[in-house]
This record gives sequence, C-alpha cells and structure tokens, in this order.
Amino acid sequence: MNINKKLLPMKGHFFLFNAGTAPVVPYLSTYARQLGFSSATVGLIYTVLPIFGLVAKPLFGVIADRFKIQKSIFILFQIVTIVSFLAIYFIPETGMKTSVELDCGNGVTFLRSCYESNSQVDMCKVTVLENKNETAVCKMKCDMTSPKMWQTVCEHWHIPQYCYSDSKNIEYLTHISSIKSKDQCLYIASNNVTLDGYTFTPHCRVGMGFVDINEPCTLSCKNEMLSKLIGDNKPNMTCVDNMMNFRLYANNSLPVSDEYDECRASCDLDPSTPWKLMEICEGWEADVTTTCQPTNAHFPDTLDFNGTILLSSTITEHQCVYIQLSHIQLSDGSIHYPNCIYKSQYQIEANLFHASCEIECDNEMVNELFSTSDTKQSEYSLQFWLFFLMMIISWVGQAVVVTFADAICFGLLGTKISRYGKQRLWGSVGFGIISLVTGTLIDVFSSGAYKDYTIAFVLMSVFMFGDVIVSCFLEVESTKMSVNILADVGSLLTSLPTFVFLIWTISVGLCTGLIWNFLFWHIEDISGLNCEVEYVKTLQGLVSAIQTFGGEIPFMFVSGYLLKKIGHINAMTLVLFALGVRFILYSILTNPWWILPIEMFQGITFGMFYPTMTSYANVVSPPGTETTVQGLVGAVFEGVGVSLGSFIGGRLYETHGGWNTFQWFGIFAFIACAIHAIVQYFMRDKYTHVNQGYTSVIRFGHSPDAVFILEDMDEGR
Repeated sequence: MNINKKLLPMKGHFFLFNAGTAPVVPYLSTYARQLGFSSATVGLIYTVLPIFGLVAKPLFGVIADRFKIQKSIFILFQIVTIVSFLAIYFIPETGMKTSVELDCGNGVTFLRSCYESNSQVDMCKVTVLENKNETAVCKMKCDMTSPKMWQTVCEHWHIPQYCYSDSKNIEYLTHISSIKSKDQCLYIASNNVTLDGYTFTPHCRVGMGFVDINEPCTLSCKNEMLSKLIGDNKPNMTCVDNMMNFRLYANNSLPVSDEYDECRASCDLDPSTPWKLMEICEGWEADVTTTCQPTNAHFPDTLDFNGTILLSSTITEHQCVYIQLSHIQLSDGSIHYPNCIYKSQYQIEANLFHASCEIECDNEMVNELFSTSDTKQSEYSLQFWLFFLMMIISWVGQAVVVTFADAICFGLLGTKISRYGKQRLWGSVGFGIISLVTGTLIDVFSSGAYKDYTIAFVLMSVFMFGDVIVSCFLEVESTKMSVNILADVGSLLTSLPTFVFLIWTISVGLCTGLIWNFLFWHIEDISGLNCEVEYVKTLQGLVSAIQTFGGEIPFMFVSGYLLKKIGHINAMTLVLFALGVRFILYSILTNPWWILPIEMFQGITFGMFYPTMTSYANVVSPPGTETTVQGLVGAVFEGVGVSLGSFIGGRLYETHGGWNTFQWFGIFAFIACAIHAIVQYFMRDKYTHVNQGYTSVIRFGHSPDAVFILEDMDEGR
C-alpha cells in the first residue's frame, strides 16, 4: 500500500473536524427544543445562520485568494468554532421559568398546567407518572397578590402566622351547660357560644398533634354563685371530650343546676402563637366572623414553599395536566396540608382560588410536562439571544473552515480531482463514530427524557483542539492568482449551465435544511408515539452512524468512479429523486427504528451530492478563484437553500407536524427532479455535456465561442 504522506494531515483534518462537530451539531436543534424554543423559532434561527455563511464564505475566500493566507484563516476559524460551541454550553438556564396554576378539586389542591391549542400533551410521560407510586418535591413560589388567595390559605391551608398574628384576645358569650369537679378543679362546660353575633358549637381538638389551647380568660357571669366562685381568678381554656371548657382551680363546688345562664369571656392570646386562635376558629367553624378573618394588614406578595406532589395522581383533561399537591413545607420546617373548598362551592366562587406559581421539581419528567406547555416564556429572552449569537459565530466558523478545507484539498490533489471523495470520507468516518458514541453517552448520563449534553461538549473540545494541532502540519499549495477575481467569477455566472447548477444546489440545500434541523425532531415525535424516549439519543446516534458508514463513506469512496460513469448532470438528477423517496418514507413512519434503513439514502443525497457539487464548482473555476468559487457555491447551498429549507420547514412543522412536512418536501423534490431532467434534455444541443467520465464541454466567459473542456482529471489529461 502506497501512502501519500502529503495528504495525511488533510485526512486527519476531515476526521478530527467532523468528529469534533459530531457531538454538538446534530443535537443543537433538539438542545434548543429542550431549552423551550418552538420549531418556528428554531427554523428562524437556522434561516438566518446560512445568510451569515453566504456572506462569510466568499468574503474570506476573496481575502484568502488575494493575500494568500488560506492556512492562517483556516486555523483561526477552527478556534472561533471551539470557543463559540463552549459558550453555548455555558449559557445559563435561569431564563427558563416554568409556571403552574393552583386549582381546587374535591377539597384538595392540584397543580394545573395547560397547553396551547397547537400543542399536545405527552401521554407517554403521563402514563409513566400514573404508574409511579412515588412522590416528588417541587420548589414553588406563588403569586399571592390576591386577598382572596390569602383567605384560602388562612382558612384551609392552616398557616396562621400570616393570618392571625395581630390578634391579642378573643371576646365572646358562652352559654354554660354544666359544671363538674375533678382533681380539685372545676370544669365549666358550654354547649354554644356567640362570637361577633354568630352562634357556634364550641368544638375543639386535642391529641393527634393538636396542642391544648390553655389560654387564661376573664369570665363575667350573670349567675351570682358562679361569679362569686370565680372571683378574680382567670380560668384557662381547655378541651374536654372535644368540647371547649374552662378549667378553674377551686376546692369549693357548686350545686348541680341547669340554669347557670351565660358568661362573657375575654381570653388573652399570645401573638407569638397564632395557631391557638386558628384552632379556636376552625374548631368552632367560625371563619365567617370578623375575629377569625385574616388580620395581618401586610400580606407578602409571594409565598415560598416546598410542595410534595403525588405522581400517581397525574391526570389530563381538556389539554391540561393535573397533579395533586399532597402537602407543603415552609421555610420554618412546618408541614401544612393545602385543602380547599369543595368543587361545587369552588365553581360558584371561582375567584377564591387561583394563583400562578413558578415551579422546579426534582423529577425531570414532571418538569418536562409543565415546561412544554409554557414555551412562550423563553422564546425571546436573554437566553435566546445569547444562544442565537453563539450559533451565528459557530456557523460562520464552520462555514469558513469547510470551504477552505475543500479548496486546500483540491489544491493538494492537483489534477486528480476524482480522489476528493476518498479524502472527504474520513470526515464521515469521524462523524459517524463520534455521533453514535455521543448519543449513547448522553442517554447513559441522563435521566428520562431530559438530556444532559455535558459529555457532548467535552468530546467536541477534545477533537476540535486535536484538529487545530493537525492543521498546523498542512501544506497549503499556492494557486495561480486571478488578476480580477470578481470579474472572472461574474463571467462564470453568466453561463446558463452554471446557473442551472446553482438552482439545483439551492433545491438540494432546501431539502438538506429540513434534514439537518428537523429530522431529529421527527425522530423524537415518532418515539413519543411509542413511549420510547429513554433511548432516543442512542437512536439518533445510530441514525448518524448509518448515514455515514452505510451511506456517505461508500459513496464518497466511489464518487469519482460514479461521476465518470454517469456524469455530473445525471448525478444531480439522481440526488433529487433520492431525496423525494427519502422524504416520502419519513412521512409514513410510525415506528422510530424503521428510520435506520431509510438512512442508507444518505449515500446518494449527501455522499454523492457533496463531491458532485464541489468537484463541479472546482473544474469550472477560473485559475486563482478556486477558493472564491467554492465559497460562492457553498454559500448558495447553505445561505439560500438550507436557509429557505429551515424557514419553510420550521413553519410547516409547527402548524402541520413532521409527517406532513416531510411529505410535502418529498413531493417538491420529485417535481424539482423532473424539471431538472427536462431542462437538461433541452440544453443538451446548445451546451454539450458528454456524460461519460469527467469529459464535459461547458461554455462560459465573455465570448459565446469560449469553451472550457473538462477532461479525465484522474489521468491528468
């Protein structure tokens, strides 16, 4: 085996650069989805990105051709790509705030999160949570600006420090029913009390965690004997047989009587123990009285607590997800049960119980259910703009590196252009291996459907820094510089065959934009139908591996041979036809694993397309404009084609779903294929293309008689 050492650094660059982008680039659109961006927003991002590539590629191509600094720019933009990718990882996630509403049902509180009309509840997650006999703890911060909400908290959640802390005493009339003596104490019982004009039965609670009230009271009784017995003493409130009594230490006893009449009681309350007034009000069911109304004049605007939710209580109704809030814990450690008025009464008094709460749970699946319905919060936040800026910088970096790599590679190959595919396939090797490894590791280090992408950025850094080192050993061949680059490139654009070639490039780019940015979204949606979200990143990694090893690598290896046999024109038509078949197959998928054999089409739709595009662009380039023309063609492919595909695909995906979007793009690819074949058929007489080998005759330039003859470059003729 004869190894061309001059091409080894080039092969090393293709392998390391693509291995470095493989852990990040395929997953950036799904990473953006996890951050909360909609398909239309992601489509908008990928619409704008290629426009920057459209400007950057020819701009830096002209600079490199003019000043012969290809290698310096090449390495500089590799470093720019690394820095921008790392910056994306370090963008803080604090901009995402998931919110839920509190809702009352059957006397208990539920967390409610409702979806927009064009969004669907993920029933797979709901089913998984329904079958979990577990709890989750959520940090919650609820808006409490409504006094009605505080009324619910005070009356039903039993959080007295917010509701009764200003009450220092309670005054009421008590109707004495009996007096009993026990252990040198008199127990003065009452069968009803009058508080603020309302009459109640003075029930009380003791034991099972309830604290005896035991507050001193001044009694002013109408019965002279009882009044004389009490004197200046202050009986204490106490609970006997679940009824409120007054306990008085006394050796004397009173005769049994049914007519002790009534006493006016004034009981002291310690403001530092507001739960005692709460026990009185709740035991008597006297919340309607003024005394038992919340008396704190300065309620806080928010209420912070840790809420424990019951996962098995997860239900869906009318595009909303409900999960029961079992109990809450305040910052002081106290536990409270968020009861509420029953549904029938709540429906009448709906304004009593509605509060919006920011929430973050220790169960990622719960977070996903709640955050999916709340994506608008994060659409154009600071987080979005940081992500967008770093994406622009990384895209420009990659665009310049890819364009310069192709130009440098063709310079090193000289007349043996057909060997380009054998160099470029090493990029597919690196991309395929590392994308599969990355997808698997992301699943391993993640919990459920929420994915941790840390390992992806670590792998990116390792391989990209390796690429910088290897690229330093590249020998960049100096090419003959055109005297007037822009004039030569402009004359090339006046050629009708070249114009048709650029239209073909845009059409393929439009379809490629949909694959690059929304194929993984489609895989996740199909996986959602079968509840197979746990290993979706592994599946996506397998997709990338099959695209490269089963498609790109074999076709790139034999691309030179195939182009000799069928010619560039037939290859172009074949690429569009394969895209149509591929998209139609995507549109009928219901099982995500069936996507793997479809990815074999990647061999034609990219493995054959890319060598066809780059080699055609190189052989029609006037001497000295190679980098410029490569940049122009690459910019048209991405800046126009991929950009349009991202924008149109994003809009269609949001409004009509992935299945319809891929079906319509497939129909477009078939139509474009037919039009291309027809146009080339009618051009065959005026513009001769001998579709055998690399031999073609293409007219271009200022003179209609000027021709450029492309011979078999592999033989050097």
